[in-house]
Amino acid sequence: MIDMENKETDIIVQSEEAVSTENDIGEENSVEDKETEIITENEGTKSDEPKKSKKASFFVGCALVMSIILCLWVISQVLSNGYISIGGFSMFRVATGSMEPEMPVGTLLISQKTDIEDIKVEDVVNFRSRDNGMLGMIITHRVVKIYEDNNGSIFLETKGDANKYADAKLVDEENLVGKVIYATGEDNFFADLISFLTSKIGFWAFIVLPCIIIGVMIMRDTIGTLREEMDAIHKELDEMSNKVKQKETEKEKKEETYEEMYERLRRELLEELNQSAEQVETEKTSDNCEQ
Repeated sequence: MIDMENKETDIIVQSEEAVSTENDIGEENSVEDKETEIITENEGTKSDEPKKSKKASFFVGCALVMSIILCLWVISQVLSNGYISIGGFSMFRVATGSMEPEMPVGTLLISQKTDIEDIKVEDVVNFRSRDNGMLGMIITHRVVKIYEDNNGSIFLETKGDANKYADAKLVDEENLVGKVIYATGEDNFFADLISFLTSKIGFWAFIVLPCIIIGVMIMRDTIGTLREEMDAIHKELDEMSNKVKQKETEKEKKEETYEEMYERLRRELLEELNQSAEQVETEKTSDNCEQ
C-alpha cells in the first residue's frame, strides 16, 4: 500500500512537471510572438525610407509636369497672340529700323496693356497692323495725333520716327496692344541675348534641347528610383515571408515535441498504473492464500 501511494505521488509530480512544461512552452511562444512584433515594427521603420523616396519622386514628377504645362502655355500664347503676356505686361523686340535712332533694331520693349483713353500724343504704342502686306503683325510706332468721332470712339494716328509719312490706317481700341513703358538702350547685353535666344538656332540649342535633355534625365532618374523602390519592397516582402514561415516551422516543431512528450508521459503513467494494479491484485491473492 505504501508503494501504491508513492507511485501515485510520482504520477502527480510527473503531471505537475508536464503542466509546467506546457506553461514554459506557452511562455516561449509568447516571447516569440513579441519578437515577431518587434521585427515587424523594425521592418515598418525600414519601409518608411522608400516612402520618403516616393515623396521625392512625386515632387520631381510634379515639377516636370509643371514645366511641361508652362512650356505648353508659352507655346499657346505665341501661337494665339504672337507674343507672351503675363498680367497685362508683354515683351517685344524691335525688328525693323522704323523707330531709329531712339529704338534701333534688337531693342527690347516692355509694354503694358492700357486703355486707349489713357494714351497721349508722343506715347509709343504696340498695335496689330491692318495693312494688307503686314496684316496681324505687331507694330511699334509713336502716336502723333488723336481723333474722336461723334460716338466717342477714339482713334490714334501713328508714325515711325524714321518714316516720312504716318501710317495709312488709324489704330482703334480693338487692335491696340499696349503702351511701351521700358526700352533697352543700344548694344544692351540682355537684348542681344534675347535676340539670339529668340532666333531659330538659339531657341532650339538653348531652350528646346536643354528642356528635352532635362526631361529625359528626370524621367530616367524617376524610373530608376521607382525600380529601386519596387526591388526593395519585393526584397522586404520576401524577407518577411521567409521569417514568418521560419517562425511557423519552429512553432510546429515545438508543438510536435510537446505532443510527443505528452504521449510519452501518458504511456508511462498508464504503464505505472497497470503495474500498480497488478501488484495490488497479487497482494490480495497472496493474502487470500495465506488465510
